[in-house]
Order: sequence, then C-alpha cells, then structure tokens
Amino acid sequence: MNTSDELNVAHKLYSNQDYPKTRSLWNLITNAYRIIKSVYIFTHFDEYCRQLRSDKQEDKQEIYWNASYYEKLIDYIKIITAFETLNKAVLVKKGILIHKIEHSKLNKELYKQQSAGKPVKISDFYLDGYPEITVRRNITEFNGLAKSMATINFSHTLNEEYQSVLNLDKKLVYYLKEINLKRNRLHLYTDFHGAFSVEHHIEKWRFIKETSISVIKKEKDKINEELKDCI
Repeated sequence: MNTSDELNVAHKLYSNQDYPKTRSLWNLITNAYRIIKSVYIFTHFDEYCRQLRSDKQEDKQEIYWNASYYEKLIDYIKIITAFETLNKAVLVKKGILIHKIEHSKLNKELYKQQSAGKPVKISDFYLDGYPEITVRRNITEFNGLAKSMATINFSHTLNEEYQSVLNLDKKLVYYLKEINLKRNRLHLYTDFHGAFSVEHHIEKWRFIKETSISVIKKEKDKINEELKDCI
C-alpha cells in the first residue's frame, strides 16, 4: 500500500500543472543544496588542508580527525544523498520517470528497459493511459508503479545512459561512483599515504567540493527562477 504522502509527491512530479510540479522539484533541489553545503570536509576545507599538510603531529587537531575519520562516512552519505536527490529531480525535469515500474504484463517492456538501467520517458509510461491513481477499499494505488513507490537506484543515474540526459562532469561522476562504493561498504578509509599523495588527496577533494556545490547551486538558481515564473 502506498502512503498518501508518497502518492501526493508522485502525482505532483508527473503532473501537467506547472506550479505543483515546479514547487516539488524546488523542494528536492533546495534540499540537495542544503545537504551538500553541510558536508563537514567542505565547510572546514581550508583548515583541514592546513592540518593535513603539517608535519607536526600536534597540528593534527579536531578538524583533521573529524574529516579524516569520525565525519567521513557521514560526509559520504551526505554527498550521495545530495546527488541522488538532485539527479532524480533533474531527470523529472527532463521527462524521465524516476519511480520503479511495476512488473506486470501491461508494462513488461518498460519494466525490462528500466531494470536494465536505461531511462524510461514519462510520456512513454503514460502512452496507454494505464497509470492512474485509484482508490479501492480505502487502499490508494498509483497504477503502473511498484507498490513500494521506490525510485530507481542511484548507481543507475551515474551510468552512461542516464548521464546522456544529466550530463554531469565525467570526472565528478567518477568520484561519485567511488564515494558511493565506499559508502556502501561502510568501511573507514584513508585516502592518502605520504607527502606526494597528500597533495593529490587535497586536489581531489577540492575538485569534488567546488564542482559539487557549483553544479547543485546552478540547478537551485534555475529552479528558483522557474518557480517565480509559475507564481
């Protein structure tokens, strides 16, 4: 059984009404921006780099230890959550279905297409008029979508097919795949060994920080203007 909140969000996202759809997308994208701005290593980056570069053990203070260990997994989760939210919002904006399709005879081909990690257009999903919100015996369903109202896997949004729609920086996509893998393993990692690797580590995370914030802010600014146009 689908909850009323889940159905309400799905209905707005796939609605032809400009304001409800744009407002829902605005909620998603602004939330992604808030999350990415809260990543610990991003908010303390300059001081983290200073402590990391120091040869003195006494210079390795709270920010170094937090960014390197205690906040690291949380940062991974925040980065992936921010981009999962952003990617799915942008996919909807570009006419791609983000909810998983129900496995049935009525939509077998679309189900296979989506399960293989290939985008399904919202317009294709609606072609036969199958997806309707129905209420029977006090149970509300969004016909054609999985009963759980689950959305597509984040990892799929990073593959070539979905990236042909999203067009994220390829280097950023590479790092997002790496972070997602580490997050899924739930291990603690150290990404640096020795002075030379420290600089590589810093440049890597500087790129992730600057590119992530820039990409999400750009989408936030766009959806802000689109929402204003709807009012």
